[in-house]
Amino acid sequence: MRWPDRPQATVTQALTACTAGMQDHVEKQRLEGLLTQMQIAEASYLRCVGGTDLHALNTSPDLLKGQQPKDKEALVRAYDQGLVGRKDGRALYDSIMAAAPHGECPLCGTGEVDTLDHYMPKTVFPLCSIMPINLVPACMHCNHGKGAALAGSPDTQPLHPYVDQLGYERWLVADVLPTIPASVRFRVQARADWPPSLAARVRHHFDSYNLSLRYGQKAGRHLAGSRRDHARLLALGPDILRHALEEDAESWALTDPNAWETALYFGLASSEWYVNGGLLQV
Repeated sequence: MRWPDRPQATVTQALTACTAGMQDHVEKQRLEGLLTQMQIAEASYLRCVGGTDLHALNTSPDLLKGQQPKDKEALVRAYDQGLVGRKDGRALYDSIMAAAPHGECPLCGTGEVDTLDHYMPKTVFPLCSIMPINLVPACMHCNHGKGAALAGSPDTQPLHPYVDQLGYERWLVADVLPTIPASVRFRVQARADWPPSLAARVRHHFDSYNLSLRYGQKAGRHLAGSRRDHARLLALGPDILRHALEEDAESWALTDPNAWETALYFGLASSEWYVNGGLLQV
């Protein structure tokens, strides 16, 4: 998974974009009247993420204001109609989506980005509806799967792609299982420099998005397509095959050390079963 760059736009700029050309002047005035609360909420959000106390976002009083039904409805509409549907708003929406490396969902590393996910759900935190730092490029699968549920503890707070620093070393591991056909199990191997809470959150994220199964499915199809080439290399000797797999692993690692492809090739190269003929059972 590769994190996108944090948006530089502020909630003030987002509101300006969302209301540009707006014909409903009553609605526009309502939204502009909420701007101060939105700015206070943004400042509170930035304080929490600056101190990496992301779980505090769930109970921050500054994010929970603006709960009058008409205010809440207007704020949600500002996203649905202003950010998604209005020209200037859509330009900001598209720029946030475009920040995802290779157009790949940062939450799973497999899906194509086709929407924005509200890190803090807009139905619960309407003041965050159009707050750029709260909007994460995502695939529909991850966006719908995440839902509006709130974490019950710091260890289950979702990873925030703009905030959480996972480092550049490998932590995603693939184990090749000697099954017929061969299968691959993916898991998180927490880095030594991660605090326990981050390790718990990464594992929770991995399990919540069902990434072992999703990566395993991708890996199975990939292995089936690679079988002939790997068999040709095996005919030259297991060491030749292992070296080629290691080269592929290092190549993928240059793009993303924790892509499922990177983990897969390192796993294949370290599998004595695979490089000594198990691949013929793929």
